[in-house]
Amino acid sequence: MASKLGLSDAEKVFVEALAGAIGGFAGAVSFYPLDTIKTRIQAEVDVGVNRKRKTWKRVFNDLVTNEGYGALFAGVGAKGAHSMTSSFLYFLAFSSLKRKVEQRSGRKIGIAENLTIAMLAGCVNVLVTEPLDTLSTRRQICGTDDIDDTDDNGRKQKMSSVTKKREDKKPEGTRDAFLSNTYDQVTRGLSQWASLYSGIGASMLLTINPAIQYTCFEQARTRVLLGLRRRAEKRGSTKKIKSELTVSDAFVLGAASKAIATFLTYPLVRAKVLAKAPKVSKKISKGGKELSADESNYNANSFRGKSLLAVMRLVVATEGASGLYKGLHAQLLKTVLAAAFSLTVKEKSWRTAMLLVVIVKGM
Repeated sequence: MASKLGLSDAEKVFVEALAGAIGGFAGAVSFYPLDTIKTRIQAEVDVGVNRKRKTWKRVFNDLVTNEGYGALFAGVGAKGAHSMTSSFLYFLAFSSLKRKVEQRSGRKIGIAENLTIAMLAGCVNVLVTEPLDTLSTRRQICGTDDIDDTDDNGRKQKMSSVTKKREDKKPEGTRDAFLSNTYDQVTRGLSQWASLYSGIGASMLLTINPAIQYTCFEQARTRVLLGLRRRAEKRGSTKKIKSELTVSDAFVLGAASKAIATFLTYPLVRAKVLAKAPKVSKKISKGGKELSADESNYNANSFRGKSLLAVMRLVVATEGASGLYKGLHAQLLKTVLAAAFSLTVKEKSWRTAMLLVVIVKGM
């Protein structure tokens, strides 16, 4: 259909990316409360042998009771923007690289090449959209309250006592005072920006997750469509050969592919959340009793800003090897449903995206 409308290869790639962005946004926003719950579970650290791990139902009840229903949607704006931008960049990079490789080789790419291209596309996506992912993750952990302005080591960002003494001696309005204040502001701004890339090591390694997911989905999709075409040819109904999956087929294949990818890469998922977790100093009222942030386990300050390997070692030392898979059930529930829904929307919004491109092209 795209060839009949006279779209160039670049426009076809843009259509693919636009459809992916629509699907990514729909999946992220539709299942956002589940995303918040699974992030809370992943960010909590179980200390003590007799401590029971919370189920997603208990986390939901505690969250609503202590912070209200609004906490379920804290950070939804950042997550929506991240998912839309992330999906658009991913499919734009993936489709572009895939077409160039196929044009040079003159054949369809195999599974290994597909995985490599998908990971490269994921790396491009992570480098651009990581700050949005960090903001949404921290907001989910903190709820509707503000986040402490701390650096990666969990310390307050303020001038040292030596710097303060020097500034006290300087008269206001002098050139040295201006330069000193400007330097402090720039340093503080760079530190805050750098903190938004906490856990980027895990995020880069996790590019294998969508690579596995979309490779499994594309391979299964190709086989299903091929089977449908062969069946249509046997029945003699060649005029109605399908070029896209049905809603049910897309949902099932999307769910299965995401489940496989999630199970294989989950330890990296939890390590990333712990590395991104902000320092929370709020107190939460529960049953008339004030609980500090540490007592209510809403943060894991000892993990924050550490390297991927350091986080994973600390998780094993604190919670045992099973701690690497803590929250897997909640992750599967959310990501499988969201991914299946996203890929279904993407599959069905492809024509809409193509028509939009054609309309803009004709203007």
